Amino acid sequence: MRKWIPTVLLLVVLGAGIVYAKSQNFFREQAPAARQLVQLTQGDITSFAIMGKEGKSVELTQHDGKWSMSKPRSYPLNGYTIDNWLAAIQNVKLGEVVESSPKDVAKYGISATNNQIQIKTKDGSEHTFAFGETLPSGDAVYVLSDKKEVASVPVDTLSGLLLGAADFTDTTPFDWDDDKLSGLEWEGQSASWMLKSSGDGGTGESSSTAWTLNGKSVTSDMATSLSQQIKNLASSQSLRKASELNQPVHRFTLSVSLGKQDESQQVYQGWTVNGEPDIVWVVPPQSNWAYGLSASDVKRIEQAGHDQAQTGK
Repeated sequence: MRKWIPTVLLLVVLGAGIVYAKSQNFFREQAPAARQLVQLTQGDITSFAIMGKEGKSVELTQHDGKWSMSKPRSYPLNGYTIDNWLAAIQNVKLGEVVESSPKDVAKYGISATNNQIQIKTKDGSEHTFAFGETLPSGDAVYVLSDKKEVASVPVDTLSGLLLGAADFTDTTPFDWDDDKLSGLEWEGQSASWMLKSSGDGGTGESSSTAWTLNGKSVTSDMATSLSQQIKNLASSQSLRKASELNQPVHRFTLSVSLGKQDESQQVYQGWTVNGEPDIVWVVPPQSNWAYGLSASDVKRIEQAGHDQAQTGK
């Protein structure tokens, strides 16, 4: 009888192990991991093009880590939008395959010209993703990947993917580092003013710089507010080439001084053109582009500096 004791103990241990394994779902079939729409890293992508519903398209190209817009025009880019788009395209999860090697994708609302993304990579390969109608469930849309299979992607991902040229364009003409700011001088049609530091410059929270506006002492907070009001102005118009402005009439000049001893200066010019009295076109320094700002916003900034100079602290 004793010789059977080890065998009995082994069976008991084995049985206990099986019971534990079942309780921990060791024998349950694991769900397959969700597939990615794009199996690429950001460094793999050298260009991408987006074709929207209205036939409008935008194409961006990367060279030596720097992105530029090649279509529809070489507008200045918003780097944050590009980074967000690249992150979004890499995070899209594919649903189950609806049809492999499809013959007729029109039944899924997929078109050869609308709602498409084309990606080119540094190894010379190309990938195309065409998006179609919403699934009956309402939470996903059909997608054709590289013309090989139809699957689905969450419907809420499209708003971050199917962007246009305006979404990628930097629409803010005014740009400088407030920590290095030492002066702003506005020369306009109805008012002129000069904001000047009497210290090391900078409008940051830790700055102890003294500021004057038209020679009157003002707080650092007021200086920061005036700077930010200008920098927050954004174009509501499609950008134009500065050379394309029709018979421009000078509206204002803004000179921005940077550094402790006004070591560098940036000069922004504002213009109006015939037939567009409500728009002021701003040309930044060393830029070929003109940004269309509301004339009322420009007048507000012009008057704000003048009014604050009257009240001082």
